[in-house]
Amino acid sequence: MTHELVNLELTTADGRPLIHKFYQQSEMAKGLLLLFPGNHYGVDGPLLYYPSEMLRDDGWDTLAVSYGFQTAGKEPFEEGLDVLLDECRSAAQAALQIRDYPQVGLVGKSLGAAVVAQLCASDESFDEARAAYLTPALGTSFFDPLFIETNQRAFVAVGTADRFYSSEALEELQTAKRFKLALIEGADHSMNVSGDLVASTQNVRKVVEALLAFLTNGT
Repeated sequence: MTHELVNLELTTADGRPLIHKFYQQSEMAKGLLLLFPGNHYGVDGPLLYYPSEMLRDDGWDTLAVSYGFQTAGKEPFEEGLDVLLDECRSAAQAALQIRDYPQVGLVGKSLGAAVVAQLCASDESFDEARAAYLTPALGTSFFDPLFIETNQRAFVAVGTADRFYSSEALEELQTAKRFKLALIEGADHSMNVSGDLVASTQNVRKVVEALLAFLTNGT
C-alpha cells in the first residue's frame, strides 16, 4: 500500500499556525494511529518512530501531533493544560473526520501519556480505541487518577530505572485497573541503559514489539 504526507494545518489556541504530520493511505486504511510525543521526546524518537513506520507500512494512517507550547518556545503547562488538550483534541478530531477507521490507537510518551489519559477519560470518540502509555509519570495527580477512570484497553511500558517509576504507584494502578504491562528492568525514561547500546536497543525492540501486538491483536 502507498501513502502520502498530507499534513493537518490547524492553529494554536492563540491563532498561530500549528502543523501536524499526517500520513494517509492511498486506499482505505486499516486504522488510525495517533502519536502524542513527550516534552523532550519527539515523534522521531525510536519508541514512537518505529511503531508509526511499521503500522504505516501495514496500511494504517498515522498522525503525529505537534504541541503549540513547543512552537512558542514555552514550557508544557505555561499556557495551561486545557490549552494543550484542546489543541490535541482538535488535531485528533480533524483526522477522525477524514475517513471511517475500523480501529484507532493512541500512543503517548511521558507528557503524551498524560494527554492520552485525559482524552480517553473525557472524549467518547475514543471509547473503542486502544490506548498505550509509554513511560508515564506514575504516582502523579495528572496521570494516575485519569488513567484509572479510562475504560479503553490499555498498555503501559515503563523502565525500573525511570525517574518516574514507582513500584508502589504501579501496584496501586494494577489493583484499580486491568492493563497490559511491559516492565523493563534497568531501563531509564527513554528505555536506555546508560553506556550499553545493545541493552538499550533491545529494550526499545521489546517495547515496540509488545506495543504493536497490543494495537493489532484482534482480541
